[in-house]
Amino acid sequence: MKKKLCITLALLFTLALSACGKTDSPAPAVSGSTPSDTPVVSVPAPDGQPGQSPSSCTFDPALFGGKLQSCAYAGNGTLLVLADKLYLYDTGTSSVLATAEAPLRDFEAQAIDGGYVLSGMGDSGMMAYIYDSSLSLSKEIAVNELLQGDFVVSETGGVAASTDGKKLAFAAMGGLYLYDLESGSLTTLLDVAQNAGTASIRVSMLNGAAFAQDNSQIVFYGSGSPIPAADGEEDVSIYGSIAVDGSGLKLTIPSGYEMDELQSSVSRLFFPQVFTQANGTLLWIDRATGSANTLSFSASGEGKDGVYSSEQGNYVATAALGSDLTVRVYDVASGELVADEVIENSDPTYFYRIPRIYLFDGAKTAVVVLGGSIDELDTLVSTFEFGA
Repeated sequence: MKKKLCITLALLFTLALSACGKTDSPAPAVSGSTPSDTPVVSVPAPDGQPGQSPSSCTFDPALFGGKLQSCAYAGNGTLLVLADKLYLYDTGTSSVLATAEAPLRDFEAQAIDGGYVLSGMGDSGMMAYIYDSSLSLSKEIAVNELLQGDFVVSETGGVAASTDGKKLAFAAMGGLYLYDLESGSLTTLLDVAQNAGTASIRVSMLNGAAFAQDNSQIVFYGSGSPIPAADGEEDVSIYGSIAVDGSGLKLTIPSGYEMDELQSSVSRLFFPQVFTQANGTLLWIDRATGSANTLSFSASGEGKDGVYSSEQGNYVATAALGSDLTVRVYDVASGELVADEVIENSDPTYFYRIPRIYLFDGAKTAVVVLGGSIDELDTLVSTFEFGA
């Protein structure tokens, strides 16, 4: 199926996108300047069962002022939308639930009990912001200052939050740290300077982490080397896990697989490959059991232009850029290709950078954002259904 993305409005929204599930909807809307008063409503009870996204999805860019830059999953079918400010948006009801001043130009978001954790690079390095469910800021943490000499350098997975909102984990250049938000205590779980590792693998640097197994474990990835190391041998990608009390360290070197980032969903953790090494496979870990698995894509080099996990972790999308954008969506459990969508536009600039793609499991709907990171362009949004 092909869709045309056409800029029919230059700066102001006068039309909203119809429901996300309508594949015969008009051309995608354009994110432009600030519209009239944005409605703010009280936060409703989640649609459906806890931890599940709603069965319907509507994305209306006209509700956001300024240039729409990016979004992040906020749980149960909601999104944190970054535009002229930060919006908490419900895709099930197509309503803005709350707004706040945007703390960062780009960020990673994690839903916790009663609120959200936003993290990203600020002027003083890695920052973490704790918000309640109405986007009231309750705590601000300068992570690199807290670590006193160590640094978190990864914006994707460098800061991890436990789902109960009580702890943060920091994957830094020199180790893995656990921070208790209630007591303010900081614990070093892995110290690279002290030869952190197992009898067969040494840890060199950590890039990302996530809580797993009901917050009792921390899964992480980074670089390391086998023991004994061969002369001149370079570090390789590693992943592993450790209990929050520092016990039970496990490390693995995935053969021929170089990890680029860690993407967290409700049920799974995904480790896309470095784009130069993409071979059409995706490593993922079950968040409840810790078991590792591999998803195979349709083409051998697929994944080099971006891999995107769904909110719940049941689906994964890949992007393939050229004169247009091809988005393929896969069912993770079965490995089945459930959608193959081509998005076109007369301006090829939209396909010079990877898009932002958000997949909603319950509604089986994809929201594709193009040009959000390109200041000279208006942002384009396209939606389509996937799966039965």
